[in-house]
Amino acid sequence: MENRRIIVTWCKISLRGYGATLILQANGCTNVKVLEGGIAAWPYAREK
Repeated sequence: MENRRIIVTWCKISLRGYGATLILQANGCTNVKVLEGGIAAWPYAREK
């Protein structure tokens, strides 16, 4: 997988996002980040 871009994983509370990060890193991706706290901790207003 191409490593020039940053990959950000997330879910509602970041548990699955963290798991996705581990899977991506195990498969050679080095530029992977987790949105800590998930979408629930996103500091900006969201559309419903």
